[in-house]
Amino acid sequence: MNAILSTSISVTRQAPETIGRAYKTIFARMSTISAGGTDEEDGATLTSYTEKMGKLGVNVLDANNKLRDMGDVIEEIGGKWGTFSKEQ
Repeated sequence: MNAILSTSISVTRQAPETIGRAYKTIFARMSTISAGGTDEEDGATLTSYTEKMGKLGVNVLDANNKLRDMGDVIEEIGGKWGTFSKEQ
């Protein structure tokens, strides 16, 4: 997590508090979805989240159809970030 935070702060030049808040929100939303809930902000469910991330080439579920570790998902997205369009 330290590497993710350090890289995000370095690349975006955003304040550490801003980056920390962003990741806190991301992880909270992923936790809500993984627990079978629906994200209150955009109505995302595990199914819709899985489908959208799959279109980006990121598999968010493990072999047992459980949500992968959030840090691993973030790292995979980071590795593919340069291939995404602005809209993605």
